[in-house]
Amino acid sequence: MPPNEAAPQVPKKSFFSIKTLLIILILIIITGIGLGGYFYLKSTDSPKETGPDPEKLVTFSMGSLLVNLADPGGNNFMRLTPVLEYEANKENKKLAEELSKSKVLLQDCIIRVIRKKKMADVQPPESIDKVAAELQTEINKNLQKGKILRVYFAEYLTQ
Repeated sequence: MPPNEAAPQVPKKSFFSIKTLLIILILIIITGIGLGGYFYLKSTDSPKETGPDPEKLVTFSMGSLLVNLADPGGNNFMRLTPVLEYEANKENKKLAEELSKSKVLLQDCIIRVIRKKKMADVQPPESIDKVAAELQTEINKNLQKGKILRVYFAEYLTQ
């Protein structure tokens, strides 16, 4: 090669060409979408506490009760068999024992609540839920070793 001639210059390639920057940007976006999706699905997959464990629910019958209603003349009465439901967990560990020992007290509580009702308060179909909720509140006020979740009726008759 003659001394005057310069060697052909090979252009240096820059590491951060537009093509390389686009590939890095796409990889960052795909990684972000993947991580976001993973954390979203992980948060929705975890079981949420929605209520008591159905396999641990226990019932306790209060027996059949016959109660006069508060209507004038005293001719109306109600016959009901409340059944209390609670969850057998560590908070209610001694509740079954308390329910057995306090059955008469709780029956009296139920009678006192129903005794204040008139036929119009207990006869419509939607009234059964209101009566059950009121009984649950009153019964829970009298319990020290746990709480009941619901009151069901095995018998609910009015006359």
